Amino acid sequence: MSEIKIKLGADLNTVGTLESKQAVVKTAFNDPRSDMNPGELVANALGACMLTMIGFLAGRRGEKVEGTEVTVVPGFDEKHTRITSFALTFVFPEHLTQAQKDFYAKAAESCPVHNSLRADIAYKITVK
Repeated sequence: MSEIKIKLGADLNTVGTLESKQAVVKTAFNDPRSDMNPGELVANALGACMLTMIGFLAGRRGEKVEGTEVTVVPGFDEKHTRITSFALTFVFPEHLTQAQKDFYAKAAESCPVHNSLRADIAYKITVK
């Protein structure tokens, strides 16, 4: 099991360390900042998980999807207290057919991060 230790620093900055690997993730909340805030980090985790799922499935199917990109835009409630939506735009390599692109975009929704988020979050998915 992965153990992540997170430490709060000045100006609402955090540093999270994956203890077994010494991998580090930093967050920042106050501007000016050069790191993602926690909500942006959730959006990043969703996109990374979805791309990983696409890559995994493509490997099993013997298809090449390297270079696939996803842009994720989180939407927040009026008080900025929770994420209420995600707008995702997948851009696949041109050699894939539209049917392949649609398959992978739909399959991406089965990733563990997506499955762990609230059921009432709205998703708008665009495939290019």
